[in-house]
Formats: sequence, structure tokens, C-alpha cells
Amino acid sequence: MRLAPFLLMLAVGVPVAARATPTFPEAIARDLQLPAPPACTICHATNEGGAGTVVKPFGKYLLSRGLAPFDESSLAGSLAAAQGERHDTDGDGISDVDALKQGLDPNGSPSAAPLLEDPSFGCSATGGGAGNTLLLAFVVGLRLVAAHMCRWRGLERSPDAPDETAQ
Repeated sequence: MRLAPFLLMLAVGVPVAARATPTFPEAIARDLQLPAPPACTICHATNEGGAGTVVKPFGKYLLSRGLAPFDESSLAGSLAAAQGERHDTDGDGISDVDALKQGLDPNGSPSAAPLLEDPSFGCSATGGGAGNTLLLAFVVGLRLVAAHMCRWRGLERSPDAPDETAQ
């Protein structure tokens, strides 16, 4: 019965990890046929990205059009809405989609330098950030819940019980 908490953690944790999709910058590049993925900072405060860090107007606009975390189809739908509406986040006369195709930040930028970057530096490619911290917190919390459930159901091995692994 010592496997119960592990199996519970595996059953719940694996589907969460399996929901991870290729990075949104790569999906944007694919959907809009860009030469390179845009920087994560078109939506996020930093290139590390992560949950709850969409602070840029273009990112907030995509959220208002149905963008959901880890869901590339919602990203495609949000981009299609931006293209169909010819949305212009910064009001410069260039639609957001056209700005991305020109390598510009749809939020506007103090410099005219393109904000495209090497695909190896996408939001999820860095391996750090809030996503790993949240996953770790989830796993630890799940382990605590599983241990509590085992104790509550009386599945915890008592200290005076014979060791089943001894031969």
C-alpha cells in the first residue's frame, strides 16, 4: 500500500505535465508564417514568461479573445481574431499581425529594432521561471494530500507491523 500515494501523484501529475505544448512564440511564428518566433515580451513582462505574467496590452488583448494557457488552438483563434479585426494595439496604423510579420512589437517600441529572437530562447525554452516553481509546489502539495488520505483511511503502516520486504 506504500505505492498508493505515488500512484495518485503519478495519475494526477502526468496529465498536467503532458498538457505542455510547444512554446507560444514558435506557434505564433508557425501560424503567422514568421521567419522567426517573436520575443516573449510581446505579451509578458520578461522573456521568462510564465503563468500570471501577461502584462503587455497585446497579450491582454489575446486573452480577451480566448487565449488559454497551454492551448495552441486558443492561440490560433486569438491570432485569427486579431487579424480579422485588424487590431492595432499601439495605434500606429500597423495592425498587430502586420507588425509581427515586420518583426516589430505590436505594443510599440522606443526603438524600431525588430524584436525577433533565436527560437532557443522562447518562453518555455529557458527551463526556469514560475512554471517549474508551480509544478514543484503542485507535486509537494499532492504528496501531502496523498499522505493525509492514507493516514485518514488507516493505510499508513504502523511501526509494529511486520516488514513485508524482509525475506
